[in-house]
Amino acid sequence: MTPQIQAQAQALVVQLRDHLEAELAIHRRLLASAEDKLQRLVAHDIPAFTAALAREQPLVAEMNRLRQVRDRLLRAIATVFSIRPDQFTLSAVIARLSEPLREALAVRQRELRSVLERLRNANDRNLLLVRSGLALVKDILQAVVGSDALPTADGYDRRGLHGAGNAPAGRLVNLAG
Repeated sequence: MTPQIQAQAQALVVQLRDHLEAELAIHRRLLASAEDKLQRLVAHDIPAFTAALAREQPLVAEMNRLRQVRDRLLRAIATVFSIRPDQFTLSAVIARLSEPLREALAVRQRELRSVLERLRNANDRNLLLVRSGLALVKDILQAVVGSDALPTADGYDRRGLHGAGNAPAGRLVNLAG
């Protein structure tokens, strides 16, 4: 690698290190929001839960923006280090770095992985509470109104459609027909 390319790679890696720090900060804020939403759900404070969801939307938008920037940075670094597209991961980039930057990025990667794992767990708990609450409402409605009066299709799907059944199941094209 020529000195000019090494300097370019060094600058990109420093940008990536700083960028991962920004991503970590956003994910920590999202984790705090998820934990706050959990408390609101447990307390059955739906207006506060709805407000927390609204406050979270700018964080989610920023997270998506930062993810796109990170992907561009990683692609640039992968090009400089000649990493094949099928081996294009943060770990592959870290493996090719010299020691001071390697450890700094590895630490951020571990921190990011830990925060993301905790965020996923918090969101899973929130989802479980929401689903349990909705199932309870459905059971109460069936007891009050009678099971024949309620539609047999499960409530709303993730697209907000009621009674749509199992449409594409998240795929762009439904292969089942």
